[in-house]
Amino acid sequence: MSTVQVDAINESTTGSGVTIDGVLIKDGSVKGNGTGRKNYIINGNFDIWQRGTSFTATGYTADRWYAIASGTGTTTISQQSFTLGQTDVPNEPKYYLRIAKSSGATSGDYLSSKNESVRTFAGQASVISFYAKASAATTLTPTIRQNFGTGGSPSSVNDVVKSDISVTTSWQKFTITHTFDSISGKTLGTNNNDHIELFFNIQNAAGDSIDFAQFQWEKGSVATDFEVRPIGEELNLCARYYQKLISPRVNFNFDNAGLAINTSLLSVNIPIVNEMRIDSDGTTGTVTKSGNMAINDFASNGDNLSGTPVNFFRLSKTQLQLGINKGTSNLTAGSHYELSAANDAYFDIDMEL
Repeated sequence: MSTVQVDAINESTTGSGVTIDGVLIKDGSVKGNGTGRKNYIINGNFDIWQRGTSFTATGYTADRWYAIASGTGTTTISQQSFTLGQTDVPNEPKYYLRIAKSSGATSGDYLSSKNESVRTFAGQASVISFYAKASAATTLTPTIRQNFGTGGSPSSVNDVVKSDISVTTSWQKFTITHTFDSISGKTLGTNNNDHIELFFNIQNAAGDSIDFAQFQWEKGSVATDFEVRPIGEELNLCARYYQKLISPRVNFNFDNAGLAINTSLLSVNIPIVNEMRIDSDGTTGTVTKSGNMAINDFASNGDNLSGTPVNFFRLSKTQLQLGINKGTSNLTAGSHYELSAANDAYFDIDMEL
């Protein structure tokens, strides 16, 4: 074996970097599988679907992906499965996202992904890559946004509309390059919700659908291979913004624990999976209850909480505190109570940007 020693390896004039054994050296960094966390999009592989797998209304769908259903008719955003062994989209992904219009529907739809903090990529080059196909040829109009948040007097939103993308009936990889403006001299809002955003205006016709897979947003100007993160890591990243907590069976003694705020209001603490994106007061976001829950004591069956409101909620780094209206019976000091729930009962904690 011979060895060739050189003083330097310089980048070619094409600006594409230098590749050694499949590892790209570009823009002062090393890019390639196994070289660190390079993808700034959370759930770009569409592996996490905590809210469900099919949606017909505007809102969050797959975790971290927001869809706007426009026009008349029905828009369905759904989880779709790749066939094992397919080679159109590399890395053997399991799922992709589909947006489908019903027959007779009008107008296009929108798909959006936000990244926390307007500091992300500020003053730097970035590149987005993804795969897409459609049931009939269609057009995507991408927009990249710097949003300085709300509250107080933040700087204005900075939108840049990029060139249209033509999507065909076959899976293709697309790239979008964008250099962000500097945020020097800008002002953030006070609500802790500044971000950057990628969103598409999708010109689906009636009865047509479009599919998306493997989104990646990284530094530099050259798209590299998609980064496949461990599923547990991806779920934890998603849980910073949304968690569905299956209500546990919680036992407490009001006399000892002091959990009765008064004779008609309970304070119940439920551990959360990991730290969420919360403000210091712990009241930003929404919490909703679904399914059948009950407060029981050991002397009687207690009151069913189905349909009664959550009086208040607070989030800390480790738990969700619920203030629950007890219902018709007064709480008795010294009694041992239990929060129980049916299998379909859960709390949604939504802290999206």
